[in-house]
Amino acid sequence: MTSIAANLRLSLAQIPFAVWRILAHSFLFGFALSIADILFNFYLISQGYTVNDVGLLSMVGRAAGMVMGLPMGWLIDRLGPQRAMIVGVVVYALGWIGLLRAPALPWLITAQFVVGASYLLSATAVTPLLALVTREEQRPLVFGMNASATLIVGLIGSVVGGILPLLAAGIIAVDPQSTPAYRLALTSVIVLSIVALLPVLSHLPAVVETIADDTPGAVVTTRHSWLTLLWFSLPSFLLGVGGGAILPFQNLFFRDQFGLDDASVGLALAVASLGAGIGALFGAPVVRRIGLQRGAALLRLGAAPAMLLMLTPWLPLAIIGFFARGFFIAASYPMNDALVMGATPTTQRGLAMSLMSLLWAGGWAISAVIWGWVIPVFGYGPQIIAAAVAYALSAFVIWSLRLQRTAAQPTA
Repeated sequence: MTSIAANLRLSLAQIPFAVWRILAHSFLFGFALSIADILFNFYLISQGYTVNDVGLLSMVGRAAGMVMGLPMGWLIDRLGPQRAMIVGVVVYALGWIGLLRAPALPWLITAQFVVGASYLLSATAVTPLLALVTREEQRPLVFGMNASATLIVGLIGSVVGGILPLLAAGIIAVDPQSTPAYRLALTSVIVLSIVALLPVLSHLPAVVETIADDTPGAVVTTRHSWLTLLWFSLPSFLLGVGGGAILPFQNLFFRDQFGLDDASVGLALAVASLGAGIGALFGAPVVRRIGLQRGAALLRLGAAPAMLLMLTPWLPLAIIGFFARGFFIAASYPMNDALVMGATPTTQRGLAMSLMSLLWAGGWAISAVIWGWVIPVFGYGPQIIAAAVAYALSAFVIWSLRLQRTAAQPTA
């Protein structure tokens, strides 16, 4: 245990300062996103909009990501990930100004589309940017740290977001559930987004990519075919299929199967979120021992038996299974990202990440719709088995990828 801690300290000491700047950005931007997630629907309801309107706007935000996915990937490769991320965050903040000033639903829809597309641009650019400033052996730890920070800050943001309307109401002397209170509280999203830009505005030194076992300093320029990039993205599609089968229905599952009240369901989901936050840091030590591709595949495979534990009628074991599912998924997807980034030339990394995000979202949406129809008829058992199968297939594809990985050396 002491040896592991010492290795971790050594690894952290070797991480470039540019990485810490990007992680600071991810933390602050994720903080803004988590506040938006908890307050925006309340803001809409306070104005008299219905649950159907809330659902429509949620769909618009997701649709923006799917419609604009490939153009955003092209833009990242064209501008470079740092400039693309900055543009995305600036437009995201402007979109939120539009959301908070929109006088009617059509204007809200337009602003929400802008917010959804700009979020996709900024979020997708982070992974290629991290790959650009790190060496291959550093990426598992760095990608895991970024994922863990994003997951953990969501818990913090949810707590802070719940308090902000009370503080805003006290400042302007209105009811905490009034539109002005929510509007003032949501301005923090705009402020935090702009603050999140500060760590990444100045130059971030890149490393030079080289083919492993090839001449040092030779830049990788071989571009992949569309078929290859789609094959790289297939594990993300299957991951989305598995997630869409269970996560949209996770609260209903625990309430219907075990008769839990809302507070107990919330506790069960919080335990699962904690598992994901821990798991995101676990992937790097695994791949350091057994290799990146094998580690990513085996960690993804671990989610399959974890899902099957949820079939048990005993609540503690079901919660353990749900905790382990989040743990293994959060441990595996940053490793898979690192694997793909290491095998993709810098000129295609934006496109690769946008394809992975697009197929993940598509798999999630298809699966959620199908199981929304099936659950009322057949219950939760088939969907849990289907999710386990999807995770296992995803692991198999990761294992089967034939990748020409790259090594990286610092610039002189």
